[in-house]
Amino acid sequence: MAMSKKWLVSALVLPLALGATTVMAKGGDKGMKGGHGCHGDISSRSFRQLDLTDEQKAELETIRSEMKESYKGKGTEMRAQMKANKAKERELVLAADFNEQEAQALAQEMVEQRANMQVEKMRVQHRMMSVLTAEQKDKLVQMQDERMQKCEQKMEKKRANNG
Repeated sequence: MAMSKKWLVSALVLPLALGATTVMAKGGDKGMKGGHGCHGDISSRSFRQLDLTDEQKAELETIRSEMKESYKGKGTEMRAQMKANKAKERELVLAADFNEQEAQALAQEMVEQRANMQVEKMRVQHRMMSVLTAEQKDKLVQMQDERMQKCEQKMEKKRANNG
């Protein structure tokens, strides 16, 4: 029973870690366009509805440009790491005997990579939010809440139609 739970955890963690790495390698939430599920990420579209000053627009553009440049360099590195992790995963799965320690180590490494990407994403979002006034932050949070609510309703409707 314990072995099957560990397989289940591995089966759930690995795709999540790989998928998240792919999203970040593609430049953040661009990889989510057309995807399924609800996420409360900050989009460029949201900022356009906040009546930003020219100074705020310039500061946000600077942050976005820096982020884009940072991801360009990291993207190649992340893709190489993903490829290496996939090769390690394949070796573990195809081995004559399953090495649980190596599988746990690989899964842990992938989780840490995902956590680091999430922290970086939050760091950038914090920088972007610090450019906004209190009123703009409130409006942005309200828009995100509304978008999440619409998305959840859409997902519920989809689930009801599928099942």
